[in-house]
Amino acid sequence: MARTLVFSAGLGALIAWNWGRLEEPRPSVGALALMVTLGVAPALLLPLRLRFGAKVALLFAAEAASVIAAAAFALHVHRPYHLGRLVDRAGSGFVDFYDVLVPFNGAAHPLMHGVLLLAVCVFTLLCALAVAARRPLTAILALAAGAGWPATILPGSDDLGRGAFLLAAALALVAWLRPENRRAPPQILAGTALVVLALIVSSSGSVAKGQFIGWQNWDLYTKPGKRVGVEYVWRSDYNGVRFPKKRTRVFTVRASERSVYWRATTLDAFTNDLWDEDLISVSSSVLPNPVVLTDDPLVPAAARNPTRWTEADVTIDALRDAHLVGPSQPISYDSRSVENVQYEQGGVALAFAPLARGDEYSVWAYTPRPTPAELAKSAPDYPIATFVDRGALTVSHGVVVPAFGSPEHKAWADEYFRSDPDGQRYRPLYNAAERTAGKAQNPYAAAVALEAWLRSSGGFTYDEQPPTKVRGIPALVQFVSQSKRGYCQHFAGAMALMLRYLGIPARVAAGFTSGNYDSRRGTWTVYDRNAHTWVEVWFKGYGWLPFDPTPGRGTLGGSYTSSSVSFDAKGAKAVLAASALEAQKLLGFELSRRGQEGRARSEKRGASTPDRGSPGRTNRGRGTGAGGLVALGVAMLALLFVLAKLALRRSRFFTNDPRLLASACRRELVDFLLDQGIDVPRNLAPRELGRLLRRRVGIDASDFAEALGLARFGPEASAPAAAREARRELRSVRRGLRRTFPIGRRARGLFSFRSVLAGR
Repeated sequence: MARTLVFSAGLGALIAWNWGRLEEPRPSVGALALMVTLGVAPALLLPLRLRFGAKVALLFAAEAASVIAAAAFALHVHRPYHLGRLVDRAGSGFVDFYDVLVPFNGAAHPLMHGVLLLAVCVFTLLCALAVAARRPLTAILALAAGAGWPATILPGSDDLGRGAFLLAAALALVAWLRPENRRAPPQILAGTALVVLALIVSSSGSVAKGQFIGWQNWDLYTKPGKRVGVEYVWRSDYNGVRFPKKRTRVFTVRASERSVYWRATTLDAFTNDLWDEDLISVSSSVLPNPVVLTDDPLVPAAARNPTRWTEADVTIDALRDAHLVGPSQPISYDSRSVENVQYEQGGVALAFAPLARGDEYSVWAYTPRPTPAELAKSAPDYPIATFVDRGALTVSHGVVVPAFGSPEHKAWADEYFRSDPDGQRYRPLYNAAERTAGKAQNPYAAAVALEAWLRSSGGFTYDEQPPTKVRGIPALVQFVSQSKRGYCQHFAGAMALMLRYLGIPARVAAGFTSGNYDSRRGTWTVYDRNAHTWVEVWFKGYGWLPFDPTPGRGTLGGSYTSSSVSFDAKGAKAVLAASALEAQKLLGFELSRRGQEGRARSEKRGASTPDRGSPGRTNRGRGTGAGGLVALGVAMLALLFVLAKLALRRSRFFTNDPRLLASACRRELVDFLLDQGIDVPRNLAPRELGRLLRRRVGIDASDFAEALGLARFGPEASAPAAAREARRELRSVRRGLRRTFPIGRRARGLFSFRSVLAGR
């Protein structure tokens, strides 16, 4: 055991040394030592004199607990029931190594810092297990991956020295890591001579080459990415969206650090139950560079002052589209290498041909940052351009909505939603808008109320594969009044249409969330997964301002919107309270402990670079001692709970009684639904259970319900066959549930006590 401990700790120190140099300032010694300790601990169990089965079980539990504890400590996820979130954060932090220059700042990139600590633990664990099993070749391979990989990601002046240490460690493993317990002085001398010779030869310019293994080639993003299409963003269809498993960098933007969304186009027309582009060219010919678009009647007067513009320089990487992306409310373009660009009203720029890799252009935009109080004073005094056909206050078939708060609006609404066929179909949407924001005294109060309702307080769930559309019911009506499950197109489309029904100019904007910011390069990196739609609302004096009603998708800048980390929740609450709205309920999420104050602190930690010894930095993810031990203990208990829970569920099927098998199938399904937060009445019949699945989850379980009913209550002669059929249909239903619920939510359900306490 002593040899295992010494070798494992030494290899762990080498791994920590090489990973630690990727971060500047360096991680604390205590945090790295804790990761090494968690990696070495499971290997010390191998020499215990236990039966083989007990040893394997104990070793597996120790390994899993070590990795979970290390990940929880490193990624600031100390609650084991957030295992899905832990996996997601680890993946995000890992890929960030290929999007950020190293050495990186740990305060600005906390996920990368967490993955660095996790890598130290995992590679130390692999080396320690190989050492304990006396497998020198395996230990050398694990060391080469764990220490050689980070060493070649960031070349330095001490490469030869670190290489010599790695070679010496490999030779020591070969010489001493053997079943025999005798000394080997000849091997020590030969190994020392080999290390010295390697240093002399590798320092020769005629011999030394690049690294033997090009680890950075493991990053597929350094190769020309496959050009991806994001056409699904531009036209709403509400049929669901699937992002590819591999992220693809589509473009980069050199711009300020202030977070914005990159808009490609606007969906101004709502026709045939869908939001779509309705572009109107500002000129019949191609305009020379640079192009200034201040003649638009909806551009505010302040936007005509060039000193208030912000510049964004865009470089295309793998975007297959003809739209020129840029910040919201663009004022001027310089297309540079992009030829033949047509400019549309609303600031949309469209090239005659799809953009090519390496294309560069510049966009200047007007992005004001008003306060909620300032927006509350913006009167609903709208330009004539919003009332004309194809304007920002038109709904289906060119129907123009009177302005918010005008005497004509109520009479129009009563007539339209009573007698017009489209109005009758969309009346539930208008009723929801009236309940949520109908008492608002100004357009801003209505906008932030609807945004907060959709984003947090209305019971909506983000789902990239929402329930199937019901024939005869518009998708947005079904989303708001029935399913309450959807993705960005549902949230943005519903909010924009509800605002128009209230007489407030609004439209859907399509493009990308801000992406990842590299403070050293001063660039934003945007991926295909950042594709998004949000809402733009027009305010007198400020123009088009973005709002994002989609929960958990992106973070807008500006204190006036609840999707911003700097959201002025108190100011917005005052505005809503003045409108006699239920401010506390609508802004409950933003005003809670996870709300404005905590999110502002998170932004500060992410954007600032505190001193190495600052209290905030020490307490967040770099503490040692008791915190790590508590995380380890909690992770062990959580693992045992999940294993016991799964074993109990499987044990129900250890019977040949068809009635009991049917009960086991029902309990299996009910327990899963309970763990996902879906209540199931205790005495629900099989067919009612099938209808509940169809209504709440969108899964057709009629065959399962039929087989379950026959197995439980049918004739004894046919019960065995029905029980077997119920088990087969249960597997089909579970496949549908796996497609419906994301892996993170299913993982959290494993740690839920709801099904255990239900006792059904």
